[in-house]
Amino acid sequence: MSESTQSDLQASPAERAGAWVWAIILLACALLLCIQITTGSAWDTRITSLLPDSPQAVLVEQAEGQLTSAFENRLIILVGGEASADQASQLLQQLRANRVLQPAPAEQLAPPNAGLSAQRYHLLAKSLADADAQTWADRAVSRLYTPGLESELRKDPFGLLDAWINQQLGPLQLTGEFPAFRQDGESWLMVSGLLTGSPYDLQLQQRLGASLDAFQTSYPDTPLLRAGLVFHAAAGASQARQEISSIGLGSLLGILALLWLVFRHVRTLLSLLVPLACGLLFALPLTWLIFGTLNLLTLAFGASLIGVAIDYALHLQCARSLNPERPLSRLWPALALGLLSSLAAYLVQLATPLPGLRQMATFALLGLLGSWITVRLWLPRLSVQHHPATLRLANKLALLQLPAGARYPWVILAALALLSAALILTGLKGSNDLRQLNTSPVELINEQQQVQAMVGGPSGRRYLLVSAPDQTAVLEKLEQLDNVLADLAANGTLDYYRHIAQAVPSATTQQNNLQLIKQRYASALPLFFSKAGLAPAMAEQMMQATEQAQPLSIEQWLASPLGQRDQALWIASTAESTPAAIIALGDMDAAALGQIQQLAQQDGVVFQDTLERLSQQFSHLRNTIALWLAAAVLGLTLVFAWRYRTAAWRVLLPPVGAVLLTLGIFAAGSTGLTLFHLLGLLLVLGIGLDAGIFSVEHADSRAAWLAVTLSCSSSLLAFGLLALSSTPALAQMGTTCLIGLTCTWLLVPFARAGGTLAHLPDRSSAHSSTL
Repeated sequence: MSESTQSDLQASPAERAGAWVWAIILLACALLLCIQITTGSAWDTRITSLLPDSPQAVLVEQAEGQLTSAFENRLIILVGGEASADQASQLLQQLRANRVLQPAPAEQLAPPNAGLSAQRYHLLAKSLADADAQTWADRAVSRLYTPGLESELRKDPFGLLDAWINQQLGPLQLTGEFPAFRQDGESWLMVSGLLTGSPYDLQLQQRLGASLDAFQTSYPDTPLLRAGLVFHAAAGASQARQEISSIGLGSLLGILALLWLVFRHVRTLLSLLVPLACGLLFALPLTWLIFGTLNLLTLAFGASLIGVAIDYALHLQCARSLNPERPLSRLWPALALGLLSSLAAYLVQLATPLPGLRQMATFALLGLLGSWITVRLWLPRLSVQHHPATLRLANKLALLQLPAGARYPWVILAALALLSAALILTGLKGSNDLRQLNTSPVELINEQQQVQAMVGGPSGRRYLLVSAPDQTAVLEKLEQLDNVLADLAANGTLDYYRHIAQAVPSATTQQNNLQLIKQRYASALPLFFSKAGLAPAMAEQMMQATEQAQPLSIEQWLASPLGQRDQALWIASTAESTPAAIIALGDMDAAALGQIQQLAQQDGVVFQDTLERLSQQFSHLRNTIALWLAAAVLGLTLVFAWRYRTAAWRVLLPPVGAVLLTLGIFAAGSTGLTLFHLLGLLLVLGIGLDAGIFSVEHADSRAAWLAVTLSCSSSLLAFGLLALSSTPALAQMGTTCLIGLTCTWLLVPFARAGGTLAHLPDRSSAHSSTL
């Protein structure tokens, strides 16, 4: 066992200065990272950060912002079984004490009818509007003998305000502090509120989990149903942390085992990991600094950087172990070209309009650059101990080559290429299914849907945006649209809709309500007083009260306790825009969707389907990246043609052939090609180009063949393990890399078959060894 020669450890003054400068830069990065960790810089767990930014009209953008804010910051927990109000109150107090939910504002502690007494004569529930005078009189008698309601006799004998409030509540009933309802014979109490911070705040998520764990420890038999973005964000964060540890650790252990099998010496293994550590140290704080936050998905993706970052060290150390007499100057051109080709693959991601992917690309670019600089400036200064096992494995691997003059392998390769091309042209389809972005467990999704079905509420992804010159016109247009929406809801084709005119009727409707109420008072009050045996003089006082009625305004409603939930549905006029209202829509069938799209043909009515819009953006983005990919291949082809002349196809065979075969496999399996499959192909292209370059630059070198094999294997361990991810997007990237990198390695012997090109620079005939 011998060590590398002393000449390997020598360095020019410029190289020594560069090594010291690089050390200072890394120390600065380490200091910056410590500051970022200790100051608690923001971590981002949003999978939605992958979504593209899109320019929108001012009103649409404001509507999206209001709906998103209302959805993100709200939490709902249903306490079921035989739960008492005391249990629900204890849970609410615990959530507030742990700073999960905001304290209730004073107006929310008031009864739901607070501040609306003067407007009751302008508000008429449908149940009373359709009833005759006798029904009104019977209702008044019933209320007269109901405990707690007798005091309301003079103010509201027929319970106008109570009926209207119950209509606003829908299936919920206000029987105490908490809204309650029954479904399938089971009672539920609703605990809800606004979060104290962002639903993506990891500390808030931890406090929420601790509060729920403590409650269920105290009441193990009390079922809970959860709804709210914070629960999905917490599940995503937990999954991301688990995958960072499992995928990153699994990749690292697998690569360490592989490298130990080849080099069999701790010092050599450590020298291979130094570029990786330096690359991560360089990329992590700078990416964090550039974006102001760091997505946990970036770290999960960055864990797979292990396989790529170690490639440069593998080529260097394999060359030093097997060819210690050769000058390293022969290796640097291929390493530099390999770096540039890999960076080109990530630069495509940097050009996308997806913030999350831009962050991943930045992390990868900086990480690879940091690893390469470390290999160039530091590794030649570190001694390498040689082990006979390295030479034995290199000799065995050298047997894996195409026999001279063999034709059948080429025929099989050509047949596979033609078959793949045919499958791609006839069977490859795209997929824009946004479920690939959903990281939530099935159980949590089912709970959310169950709560939504019981409480009632929109899905949040479809809505109508209605605008008009003034408030009156907006409310009137909402009432016109309500006629169609009510029919759809009655037919069961639309399960829910909500707009502000359901709470605040137009001025015309409120005036009509007042006239109808006066008519019912005139005819029903005598019947009521006759049945109840009350003095007729009171009837005159009640009739006079209707003359003092005041209409309900949008501002009054939104400031009331019940109106809080409708704040997101109203957009007040500004200097730049007229007033507008949102009609939040629930799930619907195709027939209802068609009718709603027809409604959107009217002036001032816009239909928005968030998922459909995002799907179209993903389709456009996928096509754009495909064009970038083709442009990158074309540009690299020109570079390779200049350097390798007619042998440029040999460099392109591993990456382009692997992409072709991978797409053919997807087409054969009827796998829809998503954006994340395409990003995986970009990684395959970058790694394959590195393998192709060394297969031509050093085709006759067993050291290069060993390094390429280790490079593909380590990259396969790093990227291929993403196929095990529970995040569909990462799993799609991982599956693509698993197939693509395997194909890359299988194609390398074809690229090596032509031997090293004689015209390349730095090919000294004095070095005849082919080790």
